[in-house]
Amino acid sequence: MAIRMTRRDMLRHAGVGSAALLVAACQPKIVEVEKVVKETVEVEKVVEKEVEVEKVVKETVIVAAEPAGKDPITLRIHTNQGDQWYGWMKDAWDLNVAGWKSENPHITLQFEPVAGWTADYFPKIFTHVAAGTLGDIVWYPPRHRNHLSWGIEYDIVRDLMPIIEATGYDLSQFYPGVIESSSWEGAFYWMPITSEPSCPVIAYNKTMAERFGLPEPQNDWTMDELVEWGKAGTRDGVWGYHWGNASMAPIAWTPQLRQFGVKMASDDGRVAFPDSADALARALKWRYDLIYTHQTMPVPDPNFDANDMLVAEVILAMDVWPVMINRLPATLVEDKFEVGFFYTPLDEKGARRRNMLNEHVHGVTTASQYPEESFNYLAWHSSLEYCVQGLLSGKGAPVGRPDLFADERALKIFPGLDLLEPIMAEIEPDFFVANFRGEEFDSAFTAVTDLVALDKIGIDEAVDRIIADCQAVLDKEPA
Repeated sequence: MAIRMTRRDMLRHAGVGSAALLVAACQPKIVEVEKVVKETVEVEKVVEKEVEVEKVVKETVIVAAEPAGKDPITLRIHTNQGDQWYGWMKDAWDLNVAGWKSENPHITLQFEPVAGWTADYFPKIFTHVAAGTLGDIVWYPPRHRNHLSWGIEYDIVRDLMPIIEATGYDLSQFYPGVIESSSWEGAFYWMPITSEPSCPVIAYNKTMAERFGLPEPQNDWTMDELVEWGKAGTRDGVWGYHWGNASMAPIAWTPQLRQFGVKMASDDGRVAFPDSADALARALKWRYDLIYTHQTMPVPDPNFDANDMLVAEVILAMDVWPVMINRLPATLVEDKFEVGFFYTPLDEKGARRRNMLNEHVHGVTTASQYPEESFNYLAWHSSLEYCVQGLLSGKGAPVGRPDLFADERALKIFPGLDLLEPIMAEIEPDFFVANFRGEEFDSAFTAVTDLVALDKIGIDEAVDRIIADCQAVLDKEPA
């Protein structure tokens, strides 16, 4: 009979420990030397001859120590195969963006991309850990801060603070919420490669709205005002407002749930929806009414792609991910119609706008023999120039640093950055799931919300089931 081993058992048996950090410095040194000088000396003419003498001169000279040539090394990078990750990482290396490659001629990058998503990627990483063959840098798409588990629980990635402190690297170049998301009890585990708010804006067909005689949407609209506008825009085979990319999954819906007053989990990540039953019911009812009461959108159907339907002018307005701010007008809609954008609505006028950070990150492994060089690479791939050139290439994504959101080159190619900047300045981390079962938490949640959207369960029953089922996930042992 085959023995089943959980990933926790696999990692425990692997016995991967933290390596000590080595910081070397080349300093000038003062040395005392004897310098032998051969001179030809002309003696008095009465002697009428030249004699060659040796004169020993003792002096102190300063000799600058030349740094020894660095031995060539190879950094192995485990990442996702998509253009946003491996695609741009490889291009940036080949193009020598910001001169990093030429400044580090001793470093060769060996990319080991994995196709698919976490179901394909995580097993490969755990297999490497168990076999003792893990490389230097790993990728992670956090879900409710479960990326912290690879530092806190599994010892796969190292705390970067010792290197940061030794090198004087400035973390303040990132938004505070970005640093908070990857920090735990004074440790900092991951460097960002993508940092954006989850579905913060609504895209709409501005040309169609003007043709319908609708008022221009406002950034301070409430949910009720959006609904009325969407109802007025639902005509002639067009759906006026659709939740679009902001599906009923927590990764996309949490900002609006927070706007309703829902707390997804306690601060310690052990209690599901504390004191949030009423707020959750209001949020579910608002979404339900879009379909069955106000009828601004159709019943969810996997064959109905909201992005395609917006481009096809079947949807007037819908929530979108930040990447669509650039992609819609530049590559999807082009000259077909004018695309406009405005913020998702508030629960009431003057309310604080809630949000949530969505990220992709890379960390330095505890197995790496080159932690300083690996961090040097990550510092480059989170730098302003790397990020700007990534946006210009059409492959990269915004990173949570204020200077990017003010960069004229980035704004030219990605004009929606000015909408994102105020949100990123106050970005809230994803909520925390203490046992790192973030994807299970989401599955339990959406299993019920999908029933609400299909009108197969009542609101009150849905609230009870969501809280109970998600709490059952939080009560499990750590993943």
